[in-house]
Amino acid sequence: MPTRLFAPPDGTRLPLTLPAVVPEPTPTGFPFLAALAPVVGAVVLWLVTHSVISLAFAVLGPVLAVATVLDGRRQVRRSVRRANEERIAAFARLRADVGVRHEEEAETAWLRHPSAGRLSTGVEPPEWRADGLAPVVLGAAAIESALRIEGVPADEFDREALDHARRLEGAPVVVDLAGGIGFVGPTPLVRAAARALLVQCAHLVRPDALAFDAPDAEPWAWVARLPHAGSAAMLVLRDLTLPSVLEPASGEAESRSAHAIVLAPAVERLPPGLAIVVRIDGPRTATLLQHGAVVGTALAPDLLGAEQADAWAVRAAATAERAGLGTRSSRLPQVVRLHDLAHPGAVDRRRSTLRAGVGLRAGGVLDLDLVADGPHAIVAGTTGSGKSEFLLAWILQMAAVHPPERVAFLLVDFKGGSAFEPILGLPHVAGLVTDLDESEAERAVQSLSAELRHRERALRDAGVRDIGDLPDDAPLGRLVVVIDEFQAMIQRFRDLGTVVADIAARGRSLGVHLVLASQRPNGVLGEQVTANAPIRVSLRVMSRADSVAVVGSDAAAAIPADRPGRGVVDRGDGVPVPFQCALVDAGSVDGVRARFAAAPPVRRPWLDPLPTRLTAADLEVARAAATAAAAPATAAAGVPVRPAGRVADDLSTVVFGLVDEPEQQRRSLAGWTPTADANLLVLGSPGSGRSTTLAAIEAGVRTRWGVGAVLRLGRGAPDDWQLLADLVASVRSGSSSQRLLVVDDLDTRFSSWPEEYRHAATAMLVELLTEGRRLGLAVAAGASIGHRLGGGMRELFGELVHLRHPSRAELAHAGGVGDLWQRDATPGSGQWRAHRLQVVDVPPLRATPAEKPPPAIVFDADIVAVVSSAAQRDLGLLLATGRTPIRLTPGGEREVLAELGREQLVVVGDADAWASSYALAARARDAATVVVRGGLREFRALAPASAGCTGPIALPPLLGGGECWVVRPGEAARRHRWATTENAAYHVAGH
Repeated sequence: MPTRLFAPPDGTRLPLTLPAVVPEPTPTGFPFLAALAPVVGAVVLWLVTHSVISLAFAVLGPVLAVATVLDGRRQVRRSVRRANEERIAAFARLRADVGVRHEEEAETAWLRHPSAGRLSTGVEPPEWRADGLAPVVLGAAAIESALRIEGVPADEFDREALDHARRLEGAPVVVDLAGGIGFVGPTPLVRAAARALLVQCAHLVRPDALAFDAPDAEPWAWVARLPHAGSAAMLVLRDLTLPSVLEPASGEAESRSAHAIVLAPAVERLPPGLAIVVRIDGPRTATLLQHGAVVGTALAPDLLGAEQADAWAVRAAATAERAGLGTRSSRLPQVVRLHDLAHPGAVDRRRSTLRAGVGLRAGGVLDLDLVADGPHAIVAGTTGSGKSEFLLAWILQMAAVHPPERVAFLLVDFKGGSAFEPILGLPHVAGLVTDLDESEAERAVQSLSAELRHRERALRDAGVRDIGDLPDDAPLGRLVVVIDEFQAMIQRFRDLGTVVADIAARGRSLGVHLVLASQRPNGVLGEQVTANAPIRVSLRVMSRADSVAVVGSDAAAAIPADRPGRGVVDRGDGVPVPFQCALVDAGSVDGVRARFAAAPPVRRPWLDPLPTRLTAADLEVARAAATAAAAPATAAAGVPVRPAGRVADDLSTVVFGLVDEPEQQRRSLAGWTPTADANLLVLGSPGSGRSTTLAAIEAGVRTRWGVGAVLRLGRGAPDDWQLLADLVASVRSGSSSQRLLVVDDLDTRFSSWPEEYRHAATAMLVELLTEGRRLGLAVAAGASIGHRLGGGMRELFGELVHLRHPSRAELAHAGGVGDLWQRDATPGSGQWRAHRLQVVDVPPLRATPAEKPPPAIVFDADIVAVVSSAAQRDLGLLLATGRTPIRLTPGGEREVLAELGREQLVVVGDADAWASSYALAARARDAATVVVRGGLREFRALAPASAGCTGPIALPPLLGGGECWVVRPGEAARRHRWATTENAAYHVAGH
């Protein structure tokens, strides 16, 4: 029996079932009780009323019973009729569903076993998946379907539906060639059927596994063009319709019948022993016989014309030549040198090609062209397979023919950079990026997006859509980006996969080509990349799946480990071709370098990283480039520089460094505009360059606004306190002027201050940050740890400069970009507005020395009240002045009051003594000069309530070491230097 094919059942569909059979109606019985009840009721009514009319009700019972029976039978007949109609409609729907599934089943079968007519169109390349004779299609016929309908047949309708489901019309009839096949009938038809079988066999079986033995006659000359010359199997064709061919002897026929196709005009001419015989009666009619018995229904034979068969043989031979299959192909050498390939000819300055020979294939040199075959390529190969040698050979061969102004190479090696070391001296090489410097690798790949935009602008300005259409004098050449170990790069920088996908999508017309190499590209490259990379190269890989994923064949997995450089390439035509790549030697590299020694350097697609130290002279060069008339301006080093600030010509912008913008292929001046931007906070670890950054900003403000416009904390706690108080008072009064307040070490600036002063200073600074902007007061501060400032103050700084942080996590927590973190960042290196920054290295400005308070305390009042935390010690210092102070103790108020008549009275006591002396304290507050030595406890024990308000804050001035407060009647507290034993000089008024 011929092999029957069917589509696999679709598990997602509901099974087909037979419609339910309409059951026989149940007979309706006669309602005797319903008929008798009215009769009994009428008799009872007559006995009661003696009315004859009541007997008439007795007739209603039988009449209603008969009517009920008749109506029930009518309802049953109608229900049965509706059920039958619904069942017929269900059969119609079932037949339609069966038809749809039969079409899908037949289509699936034809896809698995295509006819020779479909193969001759050239749409499907040879599969060559079988190593021996494979089943072939004889034609189309009605066969048994795999489709089944659930249910037990009950009538002819059910049996007809089941028969229809089991019969699949127009399905391929597939047979095995093992027992031999004979064709009988008109000569043109049997030859057409035999051609169809031969083409099918040649389509399925590898050329190195099958050979054909056909008559040496003109009708079969096309068979000699087939590439099949294997020794594993032989298919013998005997055409007994030829006039000069005699019938073979019985022994010969039996020996050849196992793999034979015999053509004869009649069945009697066929040799015995053929398993299958096809009797062809017409182009669409044939009969299939198996061992002499008729099998199945009429067969529509698969026929193929002579011209179609000849054209298919020519295409198959060309495909086999490219693939290096069959014993007719030459063996590949184990080692290929570059001098074994064709010597590079004249320099090719065309933009329409990048053709280069990379190795040897069966029959000649293997040429690859990223322009014609590309635009991109994928290369696979395990360790030791020769993947790096292949990349070197490809790059060197392209460089040998095409000048640097027509092609440049950006090399990315995530194996340390050693893979491309032999060719780094070529003038075509724009640069090498390795995994040894992660930031540089990320910058280089990000710059490629800017390179695409640059090329788009160049094509737009030239009025063309493709780089190949540019005029010869245009400076734009092709750029080939070669990434070795692409998988490692994506694992480390996952965001770069988007950049590579963008290049893969837009690179063709812009002249940017990708060569992505990895040990296992399967699953690493996205669909957008693989869809635009028709060139596939696979050297030896470890698994069949990896080989199939790259080149569509498992041949690369079968390459021996001792064959480095052996690989399989698919140039985009679906045909895997074995090859041996060439080895690069130093002489070949030197030859290419010498050939283009006079060529100018190629344009680099990315900028150099920022310098580790930016001098003031370097910054001035960049400023001059940014403010030049040409746009974009270019500095001496050829680096585009963009102006800083919100407005390019804003003279109030303070430039303090350079910003790296690799995605724009340029640098920008790092500028902060105090009049327009938010307050500035510089964050960084100790030694990261905070003070240098603030000094650069301070110097810029002094240059533009004048020296007096810059105010700085850091002259000592007393002066810092007074400065904050004065600024708050100015802000509250509404006075407006352009000023800058610089606060370094903001997170620790007030940590050593007394608690009340620390909180008050923080509140004053918050007020300045909040209200100072509208009055022209800007704040630039520095801190080592941002979260020490507290959320309220931290949020008042809208502009942040991030210098070196201890860890990536701390940088991200502080609001920086974690990907820009560098463990070994140099001082002044950081980020500004999400870009890398290098601050100009300027010496920190010298702080103005703190002003000392008056050197002596003036006793210009009748009473001098001294409140001290160390009263006994200070009493001795006062004695050294020649005065005779009175020591105030708790409860000694009367003794002191008794001395008030003296010319000048000096009373010394601690806070407790003055607090217990109410009358004396009240007298001192009104008329005495109060001297306070100690803290706020001593001050509040005696000083008048109004004495502490030296500004907007109700606290006296903050004291430094060896200082005290002096409060004269009606005045606010002032700072004075307290005398020591060595300098106990008190000036007394009138002396």
